[in-house]
Amino acid sequence: MKYLFFIISIIFLGCANKININEFTPINAPKSKFLPSKNEILYKPQILITNFSGSYSNYAKDFLKITLSNIKSIKLLNRQFKSLKEEIKLSEIAKSNNSNLDQADFLIEGKIIEITKKRIYHPSQRFKDKKGRIYYTKAYYEHTVCVKGEISITKLPENIIYQTLPFYKCEYETTSSYYFDYKPLIIETIKSAIYNLNDKLKKIFAKKGYIFEIRKKDNDIIIKTTLNSNFGAKENENVDIFTIKKIKIPFSNDYKKEILKIGEGKIIKVTNEYSWILVKKHSQTIKIGDFVKMNYKHSFWDIFE
Repeated sequence: MKYLFFIISIIFLGCANKININEFTPINAPKSKFLPSKNEILYKPQILITNFSGSYSNYAKDFLKITLSNIKSIKLLNRQFKSLKEEIKLSEIAKSNNSNLDQADFLIEGKIIEITKKRIYHPSQRFKDKKGRIYYTKAYYEHTVCVKGEISITKLPENIIYQTLPFYKCEYETTSSYYFDYKPLIIETIKSAIYNLNDKLKKIFAKKGYIFEIRKKDNDIIIKTTLNSNFGAKENENVDIFTIKKIKIPFSNDYKKEILKIGEGKIIKVTNEYSWILVKKHSQTIKIGDFVKMNYKHSFWDIFE
């Protein structure tokens, strides 16, 4: 099986390497009306975990810290939570001064809602093979733990709930004994439940990569973006392509910005400064200043993680 994966990976890598960026010609593409600032290009949102309540909350909080610390597109703050009022004020000051005061852009709070334990006895089973020989299976106990909880993400300084992510996970162990220490299994189940939030958190905090060069060869288009390896970009990852439009608010003279998905692509080259993306499909003209975000869908490459 390992050899099969190796052969398939070589085939995929071979396909990727067929794209020669130097064979593509730069085009004079239109510019977006909403070009990013230097801060928007380089800044990573700063996250602060406020509290985790419920049974075994200290373990849940530690596992959440580990999960967040492995997401390259954010900065996890290593300081104590003050109070909601103080955190909002600090965020407002930093925003108004365009400075970094170790402020939180997002607060994350979690809770373990419920932990259930169940023990099921499986008696010995008798069965006969084709030759008539009698066999007996061993009796055993199945010990199951289920953990239910959620985390909520608050955006500052607006103080609005940005996202709520529920989690639920069950794990089990079998033993020959009725007596069982459930604590290690509870901790392992909490760990699995929190780690399962990884892809969702990555998607929520996915870094925007702004397009600053577009090239074309025949019907193929490649785009160069500010999304790089320091923000978690990897070759062969899929991305979504977005544009910002100015939309008139009905029955008023006011306008608002609206983000629209206009295409999809795949990263074909990445460095610590930029990435090249092959556009797989697009519904309208891609402009300089439009942006991409990794969509973190499970792919073939997940088997190698």
